[in-house]
This record gives sequence, C-alpha cells and structure tokens, in this order.
Amino acid sequence: MVSPDLIVRSHRRSLSLSINKHGELIVRAPKRLSIDHIMRYIKEKEHWIITKQKEIESRLSINKDVINYNEILFLGKKYKIKYSNAIKKIELVEDGLLVPTKYTNEIAPRLKKWLHSMASKILCERIEYLASVMQVDYASVTICNNKTRWGSCDSSRNIKLNLRLVSLPHKIIDFVIIHELAHIIEFNHSKDFYKIISLVQPSYKLQQKNLKEYDYLLSVYR
Repeated sequence: MVSPDLIVRSHRRSLSLSINKHGELIVRAPKRLSIDHIMRYIKEKEHWIITKQKEIESRLSINKDVINYNEILFLGKKYKIKYSNAIKKIELVEDGLLVPTKYTNEIAPRLKKWLHSMASKILCERIEYLASVMQVDYASVTICNNKTRWGSCDSSRNIKLNLRLVSLPHKIIDFVIIHELAHIIEFNHSKDFYKIISLVQPSYKLQQKNLKEYDYLLSVYR
C-alpha cells in the first residue's frame, strides 16, 4: 500500500492528496482526523497516486541529464554541456553549450547566471511586445528565482518572471507572460480572465497543460 511522504494537519475541513514535483505524496488533513481514515482514503486513490508518481518518475528519468547538469534546456531544445579550456565565458553553439573548464566545480550557479542573462533579454523583449498586443501597461518586470512559480503579477502591475522560463518552448513562455499581463485587466482567475488569454493565445489550454511537464526545472540550478 502507498504511504504518505508528508501529512500536513490544519483547521481545514476536508482531506486532500497531492503529488509534488519530486513524486512525493502530500496529505492535507483536518487536525483531528484519524490516521486510519487517512490511510483508507489513500487506499481508495491508490491507482491515481501510482499513475501520477510513475508519470513524474518517467519525466525525471528522461530529463536526468538536465537535472545532473550534463545538458541544458534552452528555448525547448536540449544542448550538451561541453567543457573547454579555449573559452573564457559560456557560449551557446549549434551542437552544445560550451563552458570554461574552470567552472566544472561550480556549474549550477554558472548556468543559472547565464540563464538569468538570457532571460533578462529574451523575456523583457517578449513582454514588451505582448503588452503592446494586449494594449496593457505594466509597471515593472523583474527576472526572479522563484522556487514554486513561473510568474506573478501584483495589484500594482509589477510582474515577476522566473529565469527558468527561457528553458521552455516559445509558446509556453508566451502563455506565462500573457497570463500575468491578463491579471492587469482581471486580477483573478475568472471566465473573463481566461477569455482575455484565449483572445491572444487560442491554444492556451494546451500550453498550460504542457507547462506542467517542466515543473522539475523549478528545483534545478539551486
């Protein structure tokens, strides 16, 4: 039988299960709910739990070279990381990402720094273009290092975009940016909010679904 990796008790009334990006089963339960009740509920949902965990296990296995810094994902394409004594800075070439040999023991922070520099250019240009298409004005845009979110927009129209977005295919990048810009018009997730998104990106539901395939990246380059 499947066992929970973590049980979070609170004043909530209902019992819920979720699988995080590492494939761990998280249970959220009322404070006084018995462990027997929780385990019976898990048993009822066992097929769903195992299916989701296998999906995540497969995704992590397929992307193990990215997770272990042997490859880098950039704009939806994987590049082999190749070390070289002949260069002084990281360079993207057709068949790989060239990295100075001196960075071998600090590869994660160096890749994060490189991605941040790419994101600062690519994402800022893209949000400027999409904002003009949607005819909205944002106050500021910041490239951030969030552990759980791809992007956010506050009530003052300040937008934050995760530096890892530049790892993703163009259409998914656009979905995240359009999503945040739409909050400037509708600061919620109502039908009107999603209608705004659909007018700019009719395939947004597919991009929203595909985005979940990249959740593992939120733990990479830490």
